[in-house]
Amino acid sequence: MKTRKETFAQIVDDYVQEKRATGYRFDKGSRMLRRIVDIQEEIDHGAPRLSRELVECWVEKTPWENETNRSNRISILRGLGVYMVRMGYDAIKVPQRLTLVRDYAYAPYIFSDRELSSLLDTVDRLCATGISIHSDLAFPLVFRLLIGCGSRITETLQIEKKDVDIANGTISLRNTKNRKERVIPMAESLVRRCQEYVYNSQFIGSFNSSRWFFPNKESIPYNSGTVYGLYRKALRLSDISHGGRGKGPRLHDLRHTFAVRVLNKWVRDGKNLTTALPYLAIYMGHEGLKACQHYLRLTAVMFPELIRTVEKEYGWIIPEAYHE
Repeated sequence: MKTRKETFAQIVDDYVQEKRATGYRFDKGSRMLRRIVDIQEEIDHGAPRLSRELVECWVEKTPWENETNRSNRISILRGLGVYMVRMGYDAIKVPQRLTLVRDYAYAPYIFSDRELSSLLDTVDRLCATGISIHSDLAFPLVFRLLIGCGSRITETLQIEKKDVDIANGTISLRNTKNRKERVIPMAESLVRRCQEYVYNSQFIGSFNSSRWFFPNKESIPYNSGTVYGLYRKALRLSDISHGGRGKGPRLHDLRHTFAVRVLNKWVRDGKNLTTALPYLAIYMGHEGLKACQHYLRLTAVMFPELIRTVEKEYGWIIPEAYHE
């Protein structure tokens, strides 16, 4: 604890100076902190502390503001709290969970293990009947990559031959949503499927003349719509109900399912999600942790037996969801 006597207002001034010294203009944040100082004076009389009473007062939603503005207010107080704790003052940490973030406008569909197995079996059967010479080889592997690696359909279809390192069991994704290349490892079963695919495809002219790993008969990547058409047919034959346009399950939900399955395993294995979540974000090509926080909440919903563990250990990570 600090021994010198300081007022809360002086601590706030020091915090603002530090923010500006590191390159932030912090004008709006500074004005908001002045309001906090006024409230703190009424509650704690300027004492050098950030009390729970002040935090509870500040985070309460006012009738005239939207959730985004409230979230911004809370973020400013959280930053001050972190600073005060770091500097040794008596301060309540404002938990991350108080930051309200927009939930998915679409509720992701998380496939069960049984549904995934049925879906793959159906895709294999459909391709065995002869959709086209090369698609019969390509599509079963495409679906296994979507399920086993959590990749997006567009970046999966645009994998080049040079990007598949069978020796090391990795795939380099270059044509990504955020233009950030990433390398993802594959399970041994997927590596074997890739080996079989390359061996069988070498007898097809469109594969040999193309730089793409999944070329169509014109030696260019398949359109995602072609894969989606097969996906919808496989859903129907697998007795997995589709809610119609905009209701899913979407093809992209295979990616959501991958993330939830990973988190489910990590929680059961007792992994520290505080350090593990950034790895999942990088693996999946997310620019931040927001999407992974949503996945963690979905994990708790999908696996009720994990709710107590998730809430107890990582409740501060999970954002509150809201809908307009």
